[in-house]
Amino acid sequence: MKNELIARSLVFGMVVLFFGASVTSAYNVEPSLSAQPMNRGNILYVGGSGPGNYTTIQAAINNATNGDTVFVYNNTYNENIDTKLKKISLMGEERDITIIQGQTTAPVIRIGSSDVTIAGFTVIGTPTEVVIQVASLSDNVFIFNNVIKDGGYGISLLPTTSKVTISDNTIINHAFIGIQLQTSSYDVISGNRIENNGGQGIELSLSSNHNSILNNSIINNAKEAILVGGITSTENTIAGNNISHNQIGIRFTSAGSNTIRSNNIQGSTMEGVLLQSSNENAIEKNNFIQNKRQAAFKLSSRNTWDANYWSNWIGFKLTQPLFQKFPKVIGGLLRLNFDWHPAKLPYNISTFA
Repeated sequence: MKNELIARSLVFGMVVLFFGASVTSAYNVEPSLSAQPMNRGNILYVGGSGPGNYTTIQAAINNATNGDTVFVYNNTYNENIDTKLKKISLMGEERDITIIQGQTTAPVIRIGSSDVTIAGFTVIGTPTEVVIQVASLSDNVFIFNNVIKDGGYGISLLPTTSKVTISDNTIINHAFIGIQLQTSSYDVISGNRIENNGGQGIELSLSSNHNSILNNSIINNAKEAILVGGITSTENTIAGNNISHNQIGIRFTSAGSNTIRSNNIQGSTMEGVLLQSSNENAIEKNNFIQNKRQAAFKLSSRNTWDANYWSNWIGFKLTQPLFQKFPKVIGGLLRLNFDWHPAKLPYNISTFA
């Protein structure tokens, strides 16, 4: 009974922490509240010493019904799990020592329906597979406060998912992509640490629209920190992120009407921001610091650059009053863009990751 009371308290505490993180977002973008990030029902226990506790997570899922919570005590569980069509919550006792180790060439966790929460685990994959996969047509899914590592892909949202919140996770050491969205919309990716992935940190592919990428730390990824492209991805907001020491900071391909605002973009080995066949995007109040090439564009038009800080702006080299009025020139293929109001000092941009 004592262990069950502790478990219930931990579940409640995780929910409070989740909502606290949502409320304190600097950009006030919240996930849909049509579903709560934890379902209300019975609690099924995995591990521990209580009578009737399950020995595997999948066995508890198989016996759960909509609205139940599967609470998993600290241990290492060598299994791949599937929530199937059940609207349930999976909650680990302590994130760093409640471990799910994938065993087969399949997603370690497959989320098969809407209204599912995954929180409080270290989930370890295999180098060719997805660690956490959200099935098509799923919405109101919450993935928060997990360590997700050593897979091919960290988190993958399959086509026609929506309203998925990925918050306060550590997503590291994947062979390909940290977080991948495929034709997925109205998602929130916030407060995550995304590092050391073999491809992109975050990829929005095909037609992924109305997503918010906020307050993440995206560092040391082999390709782009954030890639937005595919068919046409529109109305996405990228704000408040620390984007450091990637090959390219942010790249758009066939992406229009998106906003890049108030990010630290620094130390890229190629471009800080690269726009390709992408129109009518706004790039505002970012810090561009010591990227090999701060920004560039190809076959792109009607993009606006305004009030960004550029560490190589001519006004820092030539301090005469005339040069203080010069814009920052952004080079493109056979044309130029201008930031007519370059910031004189870097912005104080902090992330929650």
